[in-house]
Amino acid sequence: MKKIIVFLLLLALPFSCDEDSKCNKCGNISGGRITMKVTASDLTRYQGLANVSGINVGTCIQAYIYEEELFINSIIILDECCCEI
Repeated sequence: MKKIIVFLLLLALPFSCDEDSKCNKCGNISGGRITMKVTASDLTRYQGLANVSGINVGTCIQAYIYEEELFINSIIILDECCCEI
């Protein structure tokens, strides 16, 4: 019985996040918004990102991005990096 439950859970993972949710694939831009797990290079690449409270290396965020410019005032800190699933 445990094997069946585990199998069903594993089967459901790819469908647990649809493309229109906050969980778009990491690094993909959808509607001008990007979901990403912050890296050390992101902190230096995007001006002001390192100064945002609660954002460190490994923090999962979603923000508006246009022509390689991340709009700091649009950042949403996500509880989980579901884009990695």
